[in-house]
Amino acid sequence: MPPLRPNLRGRIMILEYHRFGPKDHRWVRAYSSFDHDLQTLEAQGYRPITLRAYSSGHFATPRGTTPVVITFDDGSNNQVKFTPQGKLAPDCAMAHWLAFSRRHPDFPFRGVFFVNPGPGGDSAFAQPRWSTAKLRMIVRLGGEIGNHTLTHANLGRVPRSAVEREIALGQYFIARALPGYKIVSFALPYGVYPKPRSLAWRGDWATSGFGRRLPAQIRWHYRSVVKVGASPAPSPYVAGFRPHFLPRIQVFDPNIGRWLRYFQLHPGRRFVSDGQEHAVDSLPKLAPRSRRR
Repeated sequence: MPPLRPNLRGRIMILEYHRFGPKDHRWVRAYSSFDHDLQTLEAQGYRPITLRAYSSGHFATPRGTTPVVITFDDGSNNQVKFTPQGKLAPDCAMAHWLAFSRRHPDFPFRGVFFVNPGPGGDSAFAQPRWSTAKLRMIVRLGGEIGNHTLTHANLGRVPRSAVEREIALGQYFIARALPGYKIVSFALPYGVYPKPRSLAWRGDWATSGFGRRLPAQIRWHYRSVVKVGASPAPSPYVAGFRPHFLPRIQVFDPNIGRWLRYFQLHPGRRFVSDGQEHAVDSLPKLAPRSRRR
């Protein structure tokens, strides 16, 4: 593939994975398919960044490459799995990515994991004993942790008080496991916004009467809110960029192949790095590139 010219107006894929296993299903990606995804992305010039970096504009992939954000929802055990001794097990998505990055250091681990801590706050990745250790490992290795609510509630079907409780406690238990870590990203369960929609990125919840040793008030303020589908996201540098309404691409066959082929056929529509690190507020807003080009 010939070198691509820098294009800061182009679109960026935010990929969405759920569960992993031996075979592909609608919400399950086979480990072999995930390996192939990583190989294809690397070969076609994509380089991973976190959602935190994407939405702030503070990222720099090598000139001529395209950033890609790889997200994982729900915190399942097959995303990050530990052995009984507390070591990373080989049969999980994180282990597969780390093994790939050792062979391909230009494709480092930058996974974004949206977790549901569960009622007790220790249910992320379905191994309560190792929940905190897993969260800390992800951050230590360069990944990102985002809130996905406490129990994966449909925020469009519960009252405002329940919305606030779900978001606040999801954030609280993550923050308790990661002292000093700032959570800046939120994934909507089922892709459904609450009412009002602004609660998905900003709000507070008074904890009085809840019966736990909690701070009097829990506040949240997220830079990014991601949906469930269904297309590439805009460049953070274009005019009208709305980080609270970010689409994602669900990874299943043939969906991911369709978008990879799309950008091969239309290279002028994909974001291509100029090799420099920018910031959303440091550049004049660019007009989106015409879809006809």
